[in-house]
Amino acid sequence: MRLKTFISTYLLFVCILFASVGIVSVYMSNSQTNMLREHSANQFQTIVSALNRDITLLKSRDAELAPSYFNDAVNAIILGYARYYARSNVHLSMINTELSEHGRVIGEPELSIHTVAENHYIHIIGALPAPLSQFVIVYSFDITENIADMQDIQRILLVVTVFLSIAAAFALHFILASIFKPLAVVADASKKISDGEFGERIHIKGKNELARVAVDFNKMAQTIENQIAYLEEESLNKQQFVDNFAHEIRTPLTSIHGYAQYLQKARVSESEIIESAECIMTETAHMNNVAGSLLELATLRNYTPVKTDVAALKLFDDVSHTLENTLHKNNTKLVINSDENTIVHVQEDLIKSLLLNLCMNAIRACSACEGEIQLDATAHEDCVIISVSDNGCGIPEESLPKVCEPFYRVDKARSRENGGVGIGLSLCNQIVLAHDAEMSIHSIVGVGTIVEIRFTTP
Repeated sequence: MRLKTFISTYLLFVCILFASVGIVSVYMSNSQTNMLREHSANQFQTIVSALNRDITLLKSRDAELAPSYFNDAVNAIILGYARYYARSNVHLSMINTELSEHGRVIGEPELSIHTVAENHYIHIIGALPAPLSQFVIVYSFDITENIADMQDIQRILLVVTVFLSIAAAFALHFILASIFKPLAVVADASKKISDGEFGERIHIKGKNELARVAVDFNKMAQTIENQIAYLEEESLNKQQFVDNFAHEIRTPLTSIHGYAQYLQKARVSESEIIESAECIMTETAHMNNVAGSLLELATLRNYTPVKTDVAALKLFDDVSHTLENTLHKNNTKLVINSDENTIVHVQEDLIKSLLLNLCMNAIRACSACEGEIQLDATAHEDCVIISVSDNGCGIPEESLPKVCEPFYRVDKARSRENGGVGIGLSLCNQIVLAHDAEMSIHSIVGVGTIVEIRFTTP
Protein backbone atom coordinates (compact mmCIF):
# COMPACT_ATOMS: atom_id res chain seq x y z
CA MET A 1 0.00 0.00 0.00
CA ARG A 2 2.78 2.41 0.96
CA LEU A 3 4.78 1.57 -2.18
CA LYS A 4 1.75 2.12 -4.42
CA THR A 5 1.03 5.42 -2.69
CA PHE A 6 4.67 6.47 -3.08
CA ILE A 7 4.82 5.59 -6.78
CA SER A 8 1.48 7.15 -7.69
CA THR A 9 2.10 10.32 -5.64
CA TYR A 10 5.66 10.71 -6.91
CA LEU A 11 4.68 10.18 -10.55
CA LEU A 12 1.85 12.69 -10.18
CA PHE A 13 4.22 15.21 -8.59
CA VAL A 14 6.89 14.71 -11.28
CA CYS A 15 4.33 15.00 -14.09
CA ILE A 16 2.90 18.20 -12.64
CA LEU A 17 6.37 19.62 -11.96
CA PHE A 18 7.76 18.93 -15.44
CA ALA A 19 4.52 20.04 -17.10
CA SER A 20 4.62 23.31 -15.13
CA VAL A 21 8.28 23.90 -15.97
CA GLY A 22 7.57 23.09 -19.62
CA ILE A 23 4.65 25.51 -19.73
CA VAL A 24 6.75 28.24 -18.05
CA SER A 25 9.64 27.58 -20.44
CA VAL A 26 7.45 27.74 -23.53
CA TYR A 27 5.73 30.86 -22.21
CA MET A 28 9.06 32.58 -21.54
CA SER A 29 10.41 31.57 -24.96
CA ASN A 30 7.32 32.82 -26.75
CA SER A 31 7.30 36.02 -24.72
CA GLN A 32 10.98 36.64 -25.50
CA THR A 33 10.45 35.94 -29.21
CA ASN A 34 7.40 38.20 -29.38
CA MET A 35 9.28 40.94 -27.57
CA LEU A 36 12.17 40.67 -30.03
CA ARG A 37 9.78 40.68 -32.97
CA GLU A 38 8.00 43.75 -31.62
CA HIS A 39 11.35 45.48 -30.95
CA SER A 40 12.56 44.69 -34.45
CA ALA A 41 9.35 45.91 -36.05
CA ASN A 42 9.47 49.18 -34.08
CA GLN A 43 13.15 49.66 -34.86
CA PHE A 44 12.53 48.96 -38.54
CA GLN A 45 9.78 51.56 -38.63
CA THR A 46 12.09 54.05 -36.92
CA ILE A 47 14.79 53.39 -39.51
CA VAL A 48 12.35 53.65 -42.42
CA SER A 49 10.97 56.94 -41.11
CA ALA A 50 14.47 58.39 -40.62
CA LEU A 51 15.66 57.24 -44.07
CA ASN A 52 12.51 58.56 -45.71
CA ARG A 53 13.08 61.94 -44.07
CA ASP A 54 16.79 62.09 -45.02
CA ILE A 55 16.33 60.96 -48.63
CA THR A 56 13.38 63.32 -49.13
CA LEU A 57 15.47 66.18 -47.77
CA LEU A 58 18.35 65.18 -50.08
CA LYS A 59 16.08 65.01 -53.08
CA SER A 60 14.49 68.40 -52.38
CA ARG A 61 17.83 70.10 -51.72
CA ASP A 62 19.65 68.70 -54.76
CA ALA A 63 16.74 68.44 -57.16
CA GLU A 64 18.98 68.81 -60.15
CA LEU A 65 21.48 66.21 -58.97
CA ALA A 66 22.36 63.55 -61.56
CA PRO A 67 20.74 60.17 -60.91
CA SER A 68 24.08 58.46 -60.44
CA TYR A 69 25.19 61.01 -57.83
CA PHE A 70 21.78 60.81 -56.16
CA ASN A 71 22.06 57.05 -55.85
CA ASP A 72 25.58 57.37 -54.49
CA ALA A 73 24.34 59.87 -51.91
CA VAL A 74 21.51 57.52 -50.90
CA ASN A 75 23.98 54.63 -50.58
CA ALA A 76 26.15 56.81 -48.38
CA ILE A 77 23.19 57.56 -46.14
CA ILE A 78 22.23 53.88 -45.81
CA LEU A 79 25.88 53.00 -45.19
CA GLY A 80 25.95 55.44 -42.28
CA TYR A 81 22.82 53.91 -40.82
CA ALA A 82 24.27 50.42 -41.32
CA ARG A 83 27.44 51.34 -39.42
CA TYR A 84 25.45 52.87 -36.59
CA TYR A 85 23.06 49.95 -36.13
CA ALA A 86 25.78 47.32 -36.60
CA ARG A 87 26.75 47.99 -32.98
CA SER A 88 23.26 46.64 -32.05
CA ASN A 89 23.70 43.47 -34.15
CA VAL A 90 21.49 44.92 -36.86
CA HIS A 91 22.49 44.55 -40.51
CA LEU A 92 21.00 47.07 -42.94
CA SER A 93 21.01 47.16 -46.71
CA MET A 94 18.96 48.81 -49.39
CA ILE A 95 17.83 47.72 -52.83
CA ASN A 96 16.93 50.18 -55.59
CA THR A 97 14.34 48.23 -57.55
CA GLU A 98 14.78 50.58 -60.51
CA LEU A 99 18.42 49.61 -60.84
CA SER A 100 18.16 45.94 -59.94
CA GLU A 101 16.46 42.90 -61.33
CA HIS A 102 14.28 42.67 -58.26
CA GLY A 103 10.92 42.40 -59.91
CA ARG A 104 8.95 41.82 -56.74
CA VAL A 105 6.68 44.61 -55.60
CA ILE A 106 7.04 45.20 -51.87
CA GLY A 107 3.96 46.41 -50.02
CA GLU A 108 3.69 46.07 -46.24
CA PRO A 109 6.89 45.11 -44.41
CA GLU A 110 7.39 41.34 -44.24
CA LEU A 111 8.85 39.90 -41.01
CA SER A 112 10.31 36.42 -40.69
CA ILE A 113 12.78 34.49 -38.53
CA HIS A 114 15.62 32.62 -40.24
CA THR A 115 18.31 30.28 -38.97
CA VAL A 116 21.61 30.28 -40.84
CA ALA A 117 24.51 28.11 -39.65
CA GLU A 118 23.17 27.94 -36.06
CA ASN A 119 22.64 31.70 -36.05
CA HIS A 120 19.17 33.16 -35.68
CA TYR A 121 17.94 36.33 -37.38
CA ILE A 122 14.80 38.40 -37.48
CA HIS A 123 14.50 39.42 -41.11
CA ILE A 124 12.32 42.36 -42.25
CA ILE A 125 12.01 43.65 -45.80
CA GLY A 126 9.93 46.68 -46.71
CA ALA A 127 9.84 49.65 -49.06
CA LEU A 128 10.05 53.34 -48.19
CA PRO A 129 6.79 55.31 -48.42
CA ALA A 130 5.85 56.77 -51.81
CA PRO A 131 7.31 58.51 -53.80
CA LEU A 132 10.45 56.66 -52.65
CA SER A 133 8.93 53.20 -52.84
CA GLN A 134 11.65 52.09 -55.30
CA PHE A 135 13.99 51.91 -52.30
CA VAL A 136 13.56 48.60 -50.41
CA ILE A 137 15.13 48.33 -46.95
CA VAL A 138 16.45 44.92 -45.86
CA TYR A 139 16.70 44.68 -42.06
CA SER A 140 18.35 41.73 -40.31
CA PHE A 141 18.60 41.56 -36.51
CA ASP A 142 20.94 38.91 -35.04
CA ILE A 143 19.12 37.30 -32.05
CA THR A 144 21.56 34.41 -31.61
CA GLU A 145 22.72 35.67 -28.20
CA ASN A 146 19.13 36.16 -27.02
CA ILE A 147 18.21 32.62 -28.07
CA ALA A 148 21.33 31.29 -26.37
CA ASP A 149 20.48 33.12 -23.13
CA MET A 150 16.96 31.69 -23.26
CA GLN A 151 18.31 28.18 -23.81
CA ASP A 152 20.66 28.62 -20.84
CA ILE A 153 17.71 29.60 -18.65
CA GLN A 154 15.76 26.55 -19.87
CA ARG A 155 18.71 24.27 -19.07
CA ILE A 156 18.96 25.78 -15.58
CA LEU A 157 15.24 25.22 -15.07
CA LEU A 158 15.61 21.60 -16.19
CA VAL A 159 18.54 20.97 -13.81
CA VAL A 160 16.66 22.58 -10.90
CA THR A 161 13.60 20.48 -11.77
CA VAL A 162 15.65 17.27 -11.72
CA PHE A 163 17.16 18.12 -8.34
CA LEU A 164 13.70 19.01 -6.99
CA SER A 165 12.37 15.66 -8.21
CA ILE A 166 15.16 13.77 -6.43
CA ALA A 167 14.68 15.76 -3.23
CA ALA A 168 10.93 15.22 -3.42
CA ALA A 169 11.44 11.47 -3.69
CA PHE A 170 13.40 11.36 -0.41
CA ALA A 171 10.99 13.74 1.33
CA LEU A 172 7.97 11.75 0.18
CA HIS A 173 9.56 8.51 1.39
CA PHE A 174 10.07 9.84 4.92
CA ILE A 175 6.64 11.48 5.04
CA LEU A 176 4.86 8.28 3.99
CA ALA A 177 6.92 6.25 6.46
CA SER A 178 5.82 8.52 9.32
CA ILE A 179 2.19 8.48 8.15
CA PHE A 180 1.83 4.74 7.61
CA LYS A 181 3.43 3.76 10.89
CA PRO A 182 0.49 4.88 13.09
CA LEU A 183 -1.96 3.81 10.40
CA ALA A 184 -1.01 0.24 11.23
CA VAL A 185 -2.71 0.85 14.58
CA VAL A 186 -5.84 1.94 12.74
CA ALA A 187 -5.64 -1.15 10.52
CA ASP A 188 -5.42 -3.46 13.54
CA ALA A 189 -8.37 -1.73 15.21
CA SER A 190 -10.38 -1.92 11.97
CA LYS A 191 -9.69 -5.64 11.71
CA LYS A 192 -10.90 -6.20 15.26
CA ILE A 193 -14.07 -4.21 14.58
CA SER A 194 -14.65 -6.19 11.38
CA ASP A 195 -14.35 -9.36 13.47
CA GLY A 196 -17.18 -8.13 15.68
CA GLU A 197 -15.26 -6.45 18.49
CA PHE A 198 -17.25 -3.21 18.25
CA GLY A 199 -15.90 -1.93 21.56
CA GLU A 200 -12.36 -1.58 20.14
CA ARG A 201 -10.94 1.98 20.22
CA ILE A 202 -7.71 3.71 19.10
CA HIS A 203 -5.46 5.57 21.55
CA ILE A 204 -3.09 8.05 19.83
CA LYS A 205 -1.87 11.06 21.80
CA GLY A 206 -1.21 14.49 20.34
CA LYS A 207 -3.04 17.21 18.45
CA ASN A 208 -1.93 16.47 14.90
CA GLU A 209 -3.96 15.10 12.02
CA LEU A 210 -3.41 11.48 13.07
CA ALA A 211 -4.76 12.21 16.52
CA ARG A 212 -7.84 13.77 14.92
CA VAL A 213 -8.12 10.71 12.68
CA ALA A 214 -8.04 8.55 15.79
CA VAL A 215 -10.76 10.66 17.41
CA ASP A 216 -12.90 10.47 14.28
CA PHE A 217 -12.25 6.74 14.02
CA ASN A 218 -13.40 6.25 17.60
CA LYS A 219 -16.52 8.29 16.85
CA MET A 220 -17.13 6.15 13.80
CA ALA A 221 -16.68 2.98 15.84
CA GLN A 222 -19.12 4.32 18.44
CA THR A 223 -21.59 5.20 15.68
CA ILE A 224 -21.25 1.72 14.19
CA GLU A 225 -21.80 0.17 17.60
CA ASN A 226 -24.89 2.33 18.10
CA GLN A 227 -26.19 1.55 14.61
CA ILE A 228 -25.69 -2.17 15.13
CA ALA A 229 -27.68 -1.94 18.35
CA TYR A 230 -30.33 0.14 16.56
CA LEU A 231 -30.53 -2.34 13.67
CA GLU A 232 -30.85 -5.22 16.08
CA GLU A 233 -33.67 -3.38 17.85
CA GLU A 234 -35.32 -2.52 14.52
CA SER A 235 -35.01 -6.13 13.40
CA LEU A 236 -36.65 -7.24 16.63
CA ASN A 237 -39.41 -4.64 16.19
CA LYS A 238 -40.03 -5.73 12.58
CA GLN A 239 -40.22 -9.35 13.63
CA GLN A 240 -42.61 -8.37 16.40
CA PHE A 241 -44.64 -6.37 13.85
CA VAL A 242 -44.83 -9.39 11.55
CA ASP A 243 -45.83 -11.63 14.45
CA ASN A 244 -48.50 -9.16 15.60
CA PHE A 245 -49.78 -8.69 12.08
CA ALA A 246 -50.00 -12.44 11.53
CA HIS A 247 -51.83 -12.80 14.82
CA GLU A 248 -54.18 -9.92 13.93
CA ILE A 249 -55.06 -11.41 10.55
CA ARG A 250 -55.22 -15.03 11.65
CA THR A 251 -58.25 -14.53 13.90
CA PRO A 252 -60.59 -13.03 11.26
CA LEU A 253 -59.27 -15.41 8.58
CA THR A 254 -59.95 -18.38 10.83
CA SER A 255 -63.43 -17.04 11.54
CA ILE A 256 -64.17 -16.41 7.85
CA HIS A 257 -62.86 -19.84 6.86
CA GLY A 258 -64.93 -21.50 9.59
CA TYR A 259 -68.17 -19.78 8.58
CA ALA A 260 -67.50 -20.43 4.88
CA GLN A 261 -66.83 -24.12 5.57
CA TYR A 262 -69.98 -24.30 7.70
CA LEU A 263 -72.07 -22.78 4.90
CA GLN A 264 -70.51 -25.15 2.38
CA LYS A 265 -70.93 -28.46 4.21
CA ALA A 266 -73.80 -28.05 6.68
CA ARG A 267 -77.49 -27.82 6.04
CA VAL A 268 -78.34 -24.39 7.34
CA SER A 269 -81.44 -22.32 7.49
CA GLU A 270 -81.89 -18.93 5.91
CA SER A 271 -81.46 -17.19 9.27
CA GLU A 272 -78.20 -19.07 9.87
CA ILE A 273 -76.99 -18.05 6.39
CA ILE A 274 -77.73 -14.41 7.17
CA GLU A 275 -76.04 -14.67 10.56
CA SER A 276 -72.97 -16.36 9.06
CA ALA A 277 -72.77 -13.75 6.26
CA GLU A 278 -72.95 -10.96 8.82
CA CYS A 279 -70.10 -12.51 10.78
CA ILE A 280 -68.03 -12.87 7.58
CA MET A 281 -68.74 -9.23 6.67
CA THR A 282 -67.76 -8.10 10.17
CA GLU A 283 -64.44 -9.91 9.99
CA THR A 284 -63.88 -8.65 6.45
CA ALA A 285 -64.54 -5.08 7.58
CA HIS A 286 -62.04 -5.57 10.38
CA MET A 287 -59.41 -6.77 7.89
CA ASN A 288 -60.23 -3.83 5.65
CA ASN A 289 -59.66 -1.48 8.60
CA VAL A 290 -56.29 -3.11 9.21
CA ALA A 291 -55.28 -2.69 5.54
CA GLY A 292 -56.49 0.93 5.46
CA SER A 293 -54.62 1.79 8.65
CA LEU A 294 -51.42 0.19 7.38
CA LEU A 295 -51.72 2.10 4.07
CA GLU A 296 -52.22 5.38 5.92
CA LEU A 297 -49.27 4.59 8.16
CA ALA A 298 -47.05 3.93 5.12
CA THR A 299 -48.25 7.15 3.40
CA LEU A 300 -47.30 9.30 6.40
CA ARG A 301 -43.68 8.14 6.38
CA ASN A 302 -41.43 10.86 4.86
CA TYR A 303 -44.53 13.01 4.26
CA THR A 304 -44.19 16.80 4.35
CA PRO A 305 -47.45 18.40 5.56
CA VAL A 306 -48.91 21.55 4.00
CA LYS A 307 -49.25 23.76 7.08
CA THR A 308 -51.65 26.65 7.65
CA ASP A 309 -52.70 28.63 10.69
CA VAL A 310 -55.72 26.94 12.30
CA ALA A 311 -57.57 27.89 15.46
CA ALA A 312 -57.38 25.14 18.07
CA LEU A 313 -60.99 25.81 19.06
CA LYS A 314 -62.16 25.09 15.49
CA LEU A 315 -60.29 21.77 15.51
CA PHE A 316 -61.92 20.82 18.82
CA ASP A 317 -65.39 21.79 17.60
CA ASP A 318 -64.99 19.69 14.43
CA VAL A 319 -63.84 16.68 16.48
CA SER A 320 -66.74 17.13 18.90
CA HIS A 321 -69.24 17.23 16.04
CA THR A 322 -67.75 14.09 14.44
CA LEU A 323 -67.79 12.13 17.71
CA GLU A 324 -71.20 13.34 18.89
CA ASN A 325 -73.05 10.04 18.32
CA THR A 326 -70.15 7.91 19.58
CA LEU A 327 -69.86 9.95 22.77
CA HIS A 328 -73.60 9.71 23.42
CA LYS A 329 -73.61 5.96 22.73
CA ASN A 330 -70.74 5.36 25.16
CA ASN A 331 -72.10 7.74 27.82
CA THR A 332 -68.91 9.84 27.59
CA LYS A 333 -68.63 13.59 28.10
CA LEU A 334 -66.27 15.79 26.03
CA VAL A 335 -65.00 19.01 27.65
CA ILE A 336 -63.23 21.65 25.51
CA ASN A 337 -60.84 24.20 27.05
CA SER A 338 -59.39 26.71 24.59
CA ASP A 339 -59.76 30.33 23.54
CA GLU A 340 -60.17 31.73 20.06
CA ASN A 341 -56.68 33.23 20.02
CA THR A 342 -54.82 29.92 20.29
CA ILE A 343 -53.48 29.22 16.81
CA VAL A 344 -51.49 26.20 15.61
CA HIS A 345 -49.50 26.00 12.36
CA VAL A 346 -50.47 22.53 11.07
CA GLN A 347 -52.13 20.57 8.28
CA GLU A 348 -55.74 20.64 9.42
CA ASP A 349 -56.98 17.25 8.20
CA LEU A 350 -54.02 15.38 9.72
CA ILE A 351 -54.45 17.02 13.12
CA LYS A 352 -58.18 16.21 13.05
CA SER A 353 -57.27 12.58 12.38
CA LEU A 354 -54.76 12.74 15.26
CA LEU A 355 -57.35 14.12 17.69
CA LEU A 356 -60.01 11.68 16.53
CA ASN A 357 -57.69 8.71 17.11
CA LEU A 358 -56.72 9.95 20.56
CA CYS A 359 -60.37 10.61 21.49
CA MET A 360 -61.46 7.16 20.25
CA ASN A 361 -58.73 5.59 22.41
CA ALA A 362 -59.99 7.65 25.35
CA ILE A 363 -63.60 6.57 24.69
CA ARG A 364 -62.54 2.91 24.72
CA ALA A 365 -60.58 3.46 27.93
CA CYS A 366 -63.72 4.96 29.56
CA SER A 367 -66.09 2.24 28.34
CA ALA A 368 -66.42 0.64 31.77
CA CYS A 369 -67.47 3.85 33.56
CA GLU A 370 -69.03 7.23 33.03
CA GLY A 371 -66.17 8.80 31.16
CA GLU A 372 -64.98 12.34 30.67
CA ILE A 373 -62.53 13.48 27.99
CA GLN A 374 -60.88 16.90 27.98
CA LEU A 375 -59.41 18.70 24.97
CA ASP A 376 -57.07 21.51 26.04
CA ALA A 377 -54.96 23.97 24.02
CA THR A 378 -52.47 26.30 25.71
CA ALA A 379 -50.31 28.88 23.93
CA HIS A 380 -46.80 29.54 25.25
CA GLU A 381 -44.01 31.83 24.01
CA ASP A 382 -42.28 29.16 21.93
CA CYS A 383 -44.94 26.48 21.49
CA VAL A 384 -48.59 25.47 21.59
CA ILE A 385 -49.52 22.43 23.67
CA ILE A 386 -52.62 20.40 22.83
CA SER A 387 -53.59 17.71 25.30
CA VAL A 388 -56.19 14.93 25.33
CA SER A 389 -56.97 13.55 28.82
CA ASP A 390 -59.46 11.02 30.14
CA ASN A 391 -60.49 9.38 33.39
CA GLY A 392 -60.39 5.86 31.98
CA CYS A 393 -58.63 2.69 33.02
CA GLY A 394 -55.11 4.03 32.36
CA ILE A 395 -52.03 2.33 30.89
CA PRO A 396 -49.56 0.27 32.93
CA GLU A 397 -46.13 1.90 33.22
CA GLU A 398 -44.35 -1.02 31.53
CA SER A 399 -46.60 -0.68 28.48
CA LEU A 400 -46.05 3.06 27.88
CA PRO A 401 -42.85 2.64 25.77
CA LYS A 402 -44.67 0.20 23.46
CA VAL A 403 -48.07 1.80 22.94
CA CYS A 404 -46.98 3.51 19.68
CA GLU A 405 -45.91 0.22 18.10
CA PRO A 406 -48.27 -1.09 15.38
CA PHE A 407 -50.74 -3.76 16.62
CA TYR A 408 -49.69 -3.34 20.24
CA ARG A 409 -52.62 -3.46 22.65
CA VAL A 410 -52.57 -3.07 26.41
CA ASP A 411 -55.82 -5.04 26.66
CA LYS A 412 -56.12 -7.13 23.53
CA ALA A 413 -59.56 -8.48 24.36
CA ARG A 414 -61.18 -5.10 24.94
CA SER A 415 -59.57 -3.51 21.86
CA ARG A 416 -60.72 -6.40 19.70
CA GLU A 417 -64.27 -6.15 20.97
CA ASN A 418 -64.42 -2.41 20.29
CA GLY A 419 -63.14 -2.78 16.75
CA GLY A 420 -59.67 -1.32 17.26
CA VAL A 421 -56.81 -2.58 15.14
CA GLY A 422 -53.93 -1.42 17.33
CA ILE A 423 -52.54 1.12 14.85
CA GLY A 424 -54.19 4.33 16.07
CA LEU A 425 -51.32 5.54 18.24
CA SER A 426 -48.82 4.56 15.53
CA LEU A 427 -50.68 6.86 13.13
CA CYS A 428 -50.73 9.59 15.76
CA ASN A 429 -47.00 9.26 16.27
CA GLN A 430 -46.34 9.52 12.51
CA ILE A 431 -48.53 12.64 12.24
CA VAL A 432 -46.65 14.22 15.15
CA LEU A 433 -43.28 13.39 13.59
CA ALA A 434 -44.39 14.81 10.22
CA HIS A 435 -45.13 18.13 11.96
CA ASP A 436 -41.75 18.14 13.79
CA ALA A 437 -43.71 18.09 17.03
CA GLU A 438 -43.33 16.06 20.23
CA MET A 439 -45.85 13.69 21.81
CA SER A 440 -45.69 12.50 25.40
CA ILE A 441 -48.04 10.09 27.21
CA HIS A 442 -48.60 10.13 30.97
CA SER A 443 -50.91 7.54 32.54
CA ILE A 444 -51.85 6.05 35.89
CA VAL A 445 -53.80 2.81 36.09
CA GLY A 446 -57.28 3.42 37.41
CA VAL A 447 -56.91 7.23 37.21
CA GLY A 448 -56.59 8.07 33.54
CA THR A 449 -54.29 9.09 30.70
CA ILE A 450 -52.98 12.43 29.41
CA VAL A 451 -51.50 12.74 25.89
CA GLU A 452 -49.69 16.03 25.20
CA ILE A 453 -48.56 17.23 21.76
CA ARG A 454 -46.11 20.12 21.71
CA PHE A 455 -46.12 22.19 18.47
CA THR A 456 -43.27 24.65 18.17
CA THR A 457 -44.44 28.03 16.88
CA PRO A 458 -43.17 28.92 13.37
